[in-house]
Amino acid sequence: MKTYPTPRASKKQSSGDKNLHRDSVALNAVGRGSGTQDGSTTTKYDVIVVGSGNGACALLNECLANAPKNKDYKILVIEQGRNFFYTSDVTHQNGWSKSYATADIFKLHNAMTSDGKAVISGKACTQGGGGSINFTMMYESSAWLTEHLGKNETYWDQMKAQFSEKLKLDDPFDLPERFAKVIKNNAKKIENPYELPNKSDNYAGHVPSLNEKVEKQLYIFPTQFNDFGQRVKSGVSLIDWYDDRIDLKCLCEVKSLNFAEGTCESVDVRNNDEGKNEIYSVKPGGKVILCGGSASPRLLMKSKELKNEHIGRFVKDHICMPLGVYVVAEKKNDEKGKLIGPKDNYESIFAIASVPTKNGDDREFANFDFFSGQFDRLIFLASSLYLAFLPFNLLKRLMGRFPFLFTVLSNSLRVLLTVFVFIFEVFYGLKDFLTFQGWGATKIKITTSLVKFNTFADGYYEEDSDKIILKFFEDKRDAEVAEEAIKDNLELLESLGNKPPLLLRAIFRLVTKIPYEPYQVKRYVKNFSKNTLLSEQHLAGGCLFGKVIDKGDKDPLDTGKVFDTTNLYVADLSCVPLPRVSTQMTAYLIGHYVGQQIFSPTTTAQNENTNMVAEKTE
Repeated sequence: MKTYPTPRASKKQSSGDKNLHRDSVALNAVGRGSGTQDGSTTTKYDVIVVGSGNGACALLNECLANAPKNKDYKILVIEQGRNFFYTSDVTHQNGWSKSYATADIFKLHNAMTSDGKAVISGKACTQGGGGSINFTMMYESSAWLTEHLGKNETYWDQMKAQFSEKLKLDDPFDLPERFAKVIKNNAKKIENPYELPNKSDNYAGHVPSLNEKVEKQLYIFPTQFNDFGQRVKSGVSLIDWYDDRIDLKCLCEVKSLNFAEGTCESVDVRNNDEGKNEIYSVKPGGKVILCGGSASPRLLMKSKELKNEHIGRFVKDHICMPLGVYVVAEKKNDEKGKLIGPKDNYESIFAIASVPTKNGDDREFANFDFFSGQFDRLIFLASSLYLAFLPFNLLKRLMGRFPFLFTVLSNSLRVLLTVFVFIFEVFYGLKDFLTFQGWGATKIKITTSLVKFNTFADGYYEEDSDKIILKFFEDKRDAEVAEEAIKDNLELLESLGNKPPLLLRAIFRLVTKIPYEPYQVKRYVKNFSKNTLLSEQHLAGGCLFGKVIDKGDKDPLDTGKVFDTTNLYVADLSCVPLPRVSTQMTAYLIGHYVGQQIFSPTTTAQNENTNMVAEKTE
């Protein structure tokens, strides 16, 4: 298992070049001497990969395993964000929530509803993409994958197990439990109980897959961290970034694709690290593979050679609704009472319920994520989530345009929340003092959760601007699912801790409308749908298999290839509709699948044999 790289000088840089690139971390990062006057580079590449996120890492793993083992074979990886070394402090288990308040890692889209209401929707902008900041690990069902990508369920069962094995994940059923155990115990005692985690759902290398046959199910997922909290089991760890065949360019953004008769010959890049424009070319017969998430459909839409009306369509993100904060009071020096440890933060357990709409004809899966810990460890996450409750729509729209504003407002809200925490501590301190337990006898920790689910209506990328239209609550069934899901789970949430003191709860609800009682749910959903609008940062769609890119049914080597092109592919979450569960593992799987189809020597040999047979027949 490889770990992330540390920056050092390129082999191609001269010893006299003291101005080393900060973010070109691979050994073979393009040196200063390789350029021409027009910004183009003399180095040509066999493969250019746009983005280094989940899909890219899985695809690169397949590419490197099957590509020629010589320095003449060159792969260029272009990443808009910084390299993993510079962001690893907040991707560590102890600081991961800081990423949501760090503008150079977590960037906002210019997203809104059809009528102009701002949607806070973001993306991970760092080497490794979402896999470098996410916790959750869960696959979509194999039936869903079969429907949208082809093949059959047995194929996808095997593909999941194959990829998960690469990450070498520990069995979550063997790991010690603290607060997750409380969630499990209480979830089976409520009026409408959940089924407990089933090990058979984790058949794919200890990663669970959605079981569509069960209406309410808990799922346990493995951790990406080692015992020291280092993230060593994510996609970025699959790649030997010092491989002589790789050139990694960070802080570089692809602006356009250059075509000649259906072949993408080069990409125009803005090098933000050095403040200049560059052009990178692909060798004859080489491939350009888009793994840039939201950038993938955008680049296709900018290409005048592509006339496909489906590009940039069928776009969705999960609606994300924060729920109540509950107090978990632990007594000092009471080991049995310590339910929440320093590694809890994001509990490695999901609660997923199939929720019907009012007419009963439609259902949607609602996912509940659980968080617990000392408030100072969760405050970065909370301050980012609660930015959605700001009262002014224009202010939220400006956050998408100016990242520094997002950082300033998030930090300001964090200060305000710290004041609330101080009031909590004073309240419980006085209570301990008056009951002769001594000031500080009770350690205050919190537990909270959020619910996320798909929208019913598809959104789209606007052609003449950078806007993304997400149709949150534009279909009345979205509100019906939200109301039913929250009402059905309030009992479980309340069983995990105590409601905050009445005064603080009243202030909290005044600002957020977050419910603590069933009769408060409808008002919260109505207020959220009109004034709040927060996404789960899981943007998908825009380049769907079968509509924009080839499923590879006739020729596996065409899997992921953009229609009407000869060498342009897409291998990220934009290839599929929005999964009904957390998207990270499905994104990995897409990259792994496309990479295996177009780089596997078995696939290549099969294709050559087919062509030979066809020639003989003719």
